[in-house]
This record gives sequence, structure tokens and C-alpha cells, in this order.
Amino acid sequence: MRFSQRLLDACPQFGAWHYLGPRDKLMPLPDTVDEVRLKVLSPGNGARRGAAPDLILPVGFSAFLLTSKKIDAACWMAHTGSDGGGLGSRVAINCPRRGDLVQVMTEPDMMERLFRVMVEVWQPEWATVSHTDMSDPEPACPVHWMLYGREPLPPGLVLPDGVEVHGLTGASGEVLAPGQYFVTTPGERFVYSHPEHKARCEALKRVLREAGWLPPVPVFA
Repeated sequence: MRFSQRLLDACPQFGAWHYLGPRDKLMPLPDTVDEVRLKVLSPGNGARRGAAPDLILPVGFSAFLLTSKKIDAACWMAHTGSDGGGLGSRVAINCPRRGDLVQVMTEPDMMERLFRVMVEVWQPEWATVSHTDMSDPEPACPVHWMLYGREPLPPGLVLPDGVEVHGLTGASGEVLAPGQYFVTTPGERFVYSHPEHKARCEALKRVLREAGWLPPVPVFA
């Protein structure tokens, strides 16, 4: 419930949230915690079973932005949750594919704002955002347009040129989440088929892998 409200704060153009109920039918999001636990998070809701919501497992999320230059559409799929050797529980957020709202949501500054909100609210161990277009010659996973990790960075880490690293702090300087996140292409949408973008992504992964810091490959991508 807090997550949905924070997304509305970050992107006021959102109108309303629904959840996928029995037989994959869209249902209005409940307005009490007990109803959310019973109808949205309980095992067996929707078409798939999941882990009980009080089972604590490592948590992360991956957001995948799929666009289409030909039909001016985008599909933003954000998966958050955990996986414990076949016993998984996740929340999948699927947003509009066409129209003014999707254009607002998928601009680089808004994607970063939504990314920060997801990290702040869910407090994951890791988080990633990737992007590809349907016309791209190569799939874009796993790549890192934005990459968050809870663990502190090794001292003396030298990042590739152009990559930015940020902490998660509020307007008054309070820490919203531990750790830090990287933005591979600040101010522009990451495109894996773009030679410079791809090279920067691979260079960042190489630096982080050699430092022993790179988070695991998302299991929900």
C-alpha cells in the first residue's frame, strides 16, 4: 500500500492501481493491510501459487523496459520479490503500453525516480533496470541501465567514464536506503544495441565483478 502511494507521489499521472485476482481478473486494490495480505499476497491468488508473505527470503527486483520504435509503444515490467530454490514470491507491476502516460513514465528522469522509489520502499539486496527495443538485434538481459546494491562499495573503485554512482538520501539528507546505485547512461535512455552504451555497460560489469561486488543475475527478468 505504501509502495503504490509512493509511486503516485513520484508520477501523479498514475490514475489507479489494480491487482491480478483469481483467473487473472483485474480487481481494485484493497485499502486495508489485512485485505492486501489476504487477497493480493496470499498463496494461490491469481493464476500462480507463491510463498507465504511472512516467509523471509532475500529480496531484490528487476525492471525491464521493452519499447517499439515502429508502433510507439512501451511495456514496463517490474518484478520484486524473492526466490528460494523453487519457492518464490513476487509482485509484478505492469504499466500502460501506449499513450501520454507511458511516454512520461519511460523518460530517463522518471525511470530513475521510480527506481529510487522502489529501492526506498522495498529495501532490496539488489535491483536492476534494463531496456531494449523490439528492433534491437540482441536481447538486453542481463544489462545494467541502473544497478543498486545494498553492500558498501570497495574503497578505491574506479568507474568507467560517464557512469554515475548515487546514494539514496532524502531532501533533508536522511538515508532512505543503505548502499548505492549506478546509472550507466545518465540523462538518456539506455539502448543495448548502441555501441557506446553497450561498451559502458560491459565495462561497468567488469569493474564490479573484479571487485567482487556485482549483484546476482535477476531471477525474474
